[in-house]
Amino acid sequence: MLLEFMDLAQQCAPTVAPQTMAALVQVESGFNPYAIGVVDGRLARQPVNLEEAVATAQQLEAGGWNFSLGIAQVNRHNLPKYKLTYAQAFDACANLRAGSKILQDCYARASAKLASEKDPLHAAFSCYYSGNFSRGFRPDKAGQPSYVQKVLASAGVVPKAIPVVPAIGARTSPNARVPAAEPAQPGDATAAVPLTAAPAPSEPAEPADHASVLVDLDPPKRSALPQPPTAPVADDAVKLKAQQPSASRTPAADADDFSVF
Repeated sequence: MLLEFMDLAQQCAPTVAPQTMAALVQVESGFNPYAIGVVDGRLARQPVNLEEAVATAQQLEAGGWNFSLGIAQVNRHNLPKYKLTYAQAFDACANLRAGSKILQDCYARASAKLASEKDPLHAAFSCYYSGNFSRGFRPDKAGQPSYVQKVLASAGVVPKAIPVVPAIGARTSPNARVPAAEPAQPGDATAAVPLTAAPAPSEPAEPADHASVLVDLDPPKRSALPQPPTAPVADDAVKLKAQQPSASRTPAADADDFSVF
């Protein structure tokens, strides 16, 4: 699966090193092209085909929910910018292309502003996760790795057979290629227990539970969570399970952070 993904990433996201894209996607969706991550909510299960994924996304939008979708977990509010319908957003290549452009923009901003303070690529991961350059460095819960740590750890299980462009300097043009993510080293402040390889397609991973890169619904105007279905139906929308919202996951809480959007 990983080698196939690397080929896909080179074709669809050429401005980002394939190792970097693979590490990020493993954390975001476990390489599941139909994954949907709901902000302050959770699906009873992940969609298993395109029809189910599109129906679920449409139901979530109708209910006022904020969510990210696809293999790179592009937020639904980013879809118009990249001219993607829900069906197109669940296409792995189109989703990777949009996700790589978001990461590339984050990297260019981090390189220009934070090169002397943080590794620009690590800061770009935080930006992709939360919309700012610091939230991704903080664990969601005590004793757990941060989002940036998870991505760095996942880089340790990505094949390195494909050559990559060396690291880019501090000042980077918006069109510069995002370098490869290196796995965290022992003793590194960002070190974390390496993640296992991506799960089998029959056991899709839960998407990364992160806030929207662009939009925070404040207050969220959305419908009540429906009850889970008694049995899965291929063309029906997947139902939601209630989940207690976490105030710490809202980008607005990081008032001292540099906002990238």
